[in-house]
Amino acid sequence: MIVALFIIGLVFLALPFFRPVEVPFLFLFVGRLHPLILHFPIVLIILALLFEIGGRFSRLKTSDSTVMVILIAAAISAFVSVAAGFFLFASGDYSGNLMERHFWAGAITGAAIFFTLGFFYIYRVSRRFYPMYVGALVVSNMAVAYASHLGGSITHGQDYLTEHLQFVMHSFDGKEEKPESEMLVFEDMLSPVFEAKCMSCHNEQRSKGDFLMRSYGDILKAGKSGEPSITPGEPMKSEVFKRVTLPEDHADRMPPEGKTPLSFAEVALLKFWIDAGAADSLKVVDASKVDTMRQIVQGLLPELARYRRRTEMQNVKLKKLESELEEVATKLDITIRRDSLADENYFTIAMKFPPAPFTNDQFRELSPYFEVFSKVSLTSSGIDDAGLYYIGQMTNVRELYLQKTKLDGSGIIYLQNLPNLETLNMSFTKIDDKAALDLLKIPNLREVYLYRTNTSMQVIEALRKYRPNVRFLLEEGPYY
Repeated sequence: MIVALFIIGLVFLALPFFRPVEVPFLFLFVGRLHPLILHFPIVLIILALLFEIGGRFSRLKTSDSTVMVILIAAAISAFVSVAAGFFLFASGDYSGNLMERHFWAGAITGAAIFFTLGFFYIYRVSRRFYPMYVGALVVSNMAVAYASHLGGSITHGQDYLTEHLQFVMHSFDGKEEKPESEMLVFEDMLSPVFEAKCMSCHNEQRSKGDFLMRSYGDILKAGKSGEPSITPGEPMKSEVFKRVTLPEDHADRMPPEGKTPLSFAEVALLKFWIDAGAADSLKVVDASKVDTMRQIVQGLLPELARYRRRTEMQNVKLKKLESELEEVATKLDITIRRDSLADENYFTIAMKFPPAPFTNDQFRELSPYFEVFSKVSLTSSGIDDAGLYYIGQMTNVRELYLQKTKLDGSGIIYLQNLPNLETLNMSFTKIDDKAALDLLKIPNLREVYLYRTNTSMQVIEALRKYRPNVRFLLEEGPYY
């Protein structure tokens, strides 16, 4: 039996080297159970270590039989979890370097747990093997921790675990510590709400409807509609208030669909502020004196403090990101800027003129930042179809300009992984009819430029007929 345990552990270590071409549907179903099962071996192997630590104290000592049952349960659940993870990985639904590392970590974890159980049985026969058993148990827990970290990174992002560590020693401006007696309704209550829920569309880079909300003076100015944004004393004549109280399905409702709307309390505070004259000098204590507002104000204060801290954290992270991107841009001799038309903090890539040598290898150096780019212009660069594999990982790209590159179209299939891609310019490339048909697999395309390519008119007409909502244009098109 002991030999069998070590053999199973060795099989786990060999799993990453075995990549099946096809997986039966039943096994694919089992693979989807991996996230459900994996918690059992994690808890059990940690529990086994805690019992061993507790055994150093007479009052907490646990019998070997109890530990054996826990280790057997951990091994069985680890076997099922690793097998399910293998089938999930083999399905092809997950890929990339992070997934590869998680797969290896999971295989090592499963092997370590079986080795631990094997050494436990040996230790029961001969006590001198106890250090090997404990060592294997510690290694198992370390492997579990690392595999769990990678799994969390796949689900929540690579910095999910460590995200807040960078702020431990960071000093914020302390606005949340401002005494309530000194707080102002606009500056300290409404402004954080606007920052959290409105500023992504009404800032210096992107003023939707020609309306800014960065300051008290800005919010008093009318936007493109010409209607007064704030009419002191009259909420229903104030465009800001009207927009946030429109029905959810109304096209002019703000924030738009997909954004977090103002809460009932936040709308009530906005209405009170406008009713009271919309002055920037109105104090929170004055609002609290009104019976209908006292409870609303007190309920909002903790949430507003969280808004402020969240905004400050985002600003710190954004500055760090901008600094890193600036260094990368300098190194690669390209231009990286904030995307002024994007709702979120996205960036654009563009080649300088005349363009510096820029091939797949240089482009790969941007891989840690792929998700922050919404517009990419690689005109006249050395990118070829192999480089489209990396572009296919830039899931937030909306516009992609690849004219005058070395493309022949064999890599267009990688672009089907871009759910937000709307504009694609492939003019002056060697795209042919076969490659052009792969454009149909890109889900949300709106316009494609195919000027001076090897695509025939018959295929272009067929594309237009099959996807009438996409504009297939025989024009040179924009470069950025």
